[in-house]
Order: sequence, then C-alpha cells, then structure tokens
Amino acid sequence: MAAAEASIEELELSDPPCLHTISAFLSMEPPDVVISFARDCGKGLITERLQHFIWIHCINRTDVKPYPPYLRSFLKKLIFEIESSGEVVIDELYEKYVYQTSMKGSVSVKENERLSKRISFLFPRDCSNLPSCPKSRKLEVLLHCSVNLLEGDTGCSIWPSCLFLSEFILSFPEIFANKSCFEVGSGVGLVGICLAHVKASKVILSDGDLLTLANMKLNLESNKITARNHLLDHTIDSNTVQCLHLPWESAAENGLQQINPDIVMDSQGCLLLILLLWFVISTHLIVFLP
Repeated sequence: MAAAEASIEELELSDPPCLHTISAFLSMEPPDVVISFARDCGKGLITERLQHFIWIHCINRTDVKPYPPYLRSFLKKLIFEIESSGEVVIDELYEKYVYQTSMKGSVSVKENERLSKRISFLFPRDCSNLPSCPKSRKLEVLLHCSVNLLEGDTGCSIWPSCLFLSEFILSFPEIFANKSCFEVGSGVGLVGICLAHVKASKVILSDGDLLTLANMKLNLESNKITARNHLLDHTIDSNTVQCLHLPWESAAENGLQQINPDIVMDSQGCLLLILLLWFVISTHLIVFLP
C-alpha cells in the first residue's frame, strides 16, 4: 500500500493532467471537465490506480470539505463513466456515493449560502523565472463565494473576467509590481490577492455592497493578507490591502482624488465609474477592462 501511495504521489508531481484534475475538482469545475482531465492521466481509462489517486487527492482530502451537492453529482458521473468503460469501481467511491445520497434530503441550500473553492494557477515550466511563480509552480487561492451566479448575490461569485484578469496579472507581474493599483467592483477579492502576490506597491479594492465587502475581507484574511478599511494608510506592505465601500453611482469627486492610482482595473463592468476616475484624476491612468 505504501508503494502504491508513493507511486500516486510521484504521478501527481510529474504529470500535468493530474495536477489539472486536482485543480479542476477543487475549483468545482463541471464533473465532465474533471473526468476529462482524469482520462488524460489514465491514457483514456479510469483505472483502479487512477480511482485511488482521485480518492486520495480530491475526494478524501483532510484540508478540503467538498460541497455536498457537487460531490454527489461528481461521484454519480464518475461511477457511471467507470462502469460504462468496463472498469471496476473501487469500494471507497461506491460507499461515499451511497453516503452522500442518503444525506441528500437533510442538506438544503440556504439563501446566500457560501462555499469554499480553491482556485489554482499552474505555471508552465518556462515561466519558472517569473517573480510571480512559486517554487512549486502552483499558486492556490482559497475563496468563499456564492454557490453560483443564480443563487446569492453576484458580488460573491467568481466571474470569468475576474479569472482572466488574475491570470494576466500573474503572467505579466512587471506591469503591476511597484504600482499603486485600484480595482472597481472587487467582488471576492481574487484580483487583489494576485496583485499583492506580485508586490504591487499599494492595492486598493472596492465594492458598493457591504456584504460583498465583508466576504472580500474574509477571503483576504484566509490567504494571509491583512485587510484595512482606511484609505490614508501610508505604511502599506505587500501583505496589506485596503478595502473601500464605494457605490459607483454615488462616488464623490473628492473621494476619488484621494485614491490617485497608477492602474485601475474593472472586471465587473463599472464603466461609468472608470470614466469618472479618468476625468477626475488624469489621462495618464492605465485602465484594464477584460
């Protein structure tokens, strides 16, 4: 058993499709996507060895508690795919699915319910010299967010544009390093976490919804970043991010002048506030609108 686990661990470290499988599961991508990556690991088959890999590194991790409805859906699809290909399903998967099914009636989705996702940014080997690239070539971000865009407020959801902008920041850290960066409509705070990672000189996040702002601060703290409420904190380090309550429709000119950033980002379409910032501050402002 020890030899088998060592072999699985070696496969995890050396095979990108296996890393993609784990990352897709932790970020709760659709089951078909996770299983597609898993098939890449097993050369098209979901063998017993690969099932044990999925069990150890995805389903039965001690540091992650999968969202029950997602886990139930994933197990159902995984077992179906294994059986359809004529492979033997390991007992652990059957037992977990039976347990999750038996719990289905006792678990209800509450309004504005939050779940935890781990978003993984995987760096290619040729990016190992980037200042933003960890030694493991993997950056994991823990986020508390809405179940989906239709359940709960959209400010606590992970938008595709937010993922795109975060990946851009990590891919081109030299653009943002040592710059004062301000994000409009920061939502879950993922962009701010990435800006702190690439050592922006100052990171200011904002949102017009107080509940979203509270959730954003929780996400910052969960990733070992200090959140502050006051704009005029001059002793800021790379592990500190300033969070502002800023409803874009009532933003005042004098308040915007105090921000005075080098770079403004907007992944949620607050175009009117961006135009106001451009007018109030100056035309040298760099704006990113993914």
